[in-house]
Amino acid sequence: KSKHAESSMKALLLLISTACAASALQLQARPPAPRTRLRVLAAPRLAESAEPESTPATPEPLTISDEQIAAAARAASEPGADPFAGFETAEPPREEEPFDPRIILYVSLPALVLGAQLFFTFSRDMLAGDQVGPAVMDAM
Repeated sequence: KSKHAESSMKALLLLISTACAASALQLQARPPAPRTRLRVLAAPRLAESAEPESTPATPEPLTISDEQIAAAARAASEPGADPFAGFETAEPPREEEPFDPRIILYVSLPALVLGAQLFFTFSRDMLAGDQVGPAVMDAM
């Protein structure tokens, strides 16, 4: 009878501790936030007049002769020719960053852990059944 009382006390203690932990995880209700009035903003106005003072001139079409196209193709196909000569690139060339030796540790440590996990996972497969024996899981 004392074993039954002891197990029921453990169950009661477990129930109480679970209820306390669950109540600690509950969120407190907050009152709703007061509604704020939205201010209506005036539409932005342009400083330009509605009618343009003068119409922009239409650019003349650019005509290139066949000889100019062939000369540009020959110049671009020469070894060492910069195809972007005369144009600005979007970003300037970056400086080389020095080698950081910590990268060796950052890469090798997880690789070693993964290797150890694989070794201990599959090491039982290499041994014969008589050497290994059954895996006893109810040791507790």
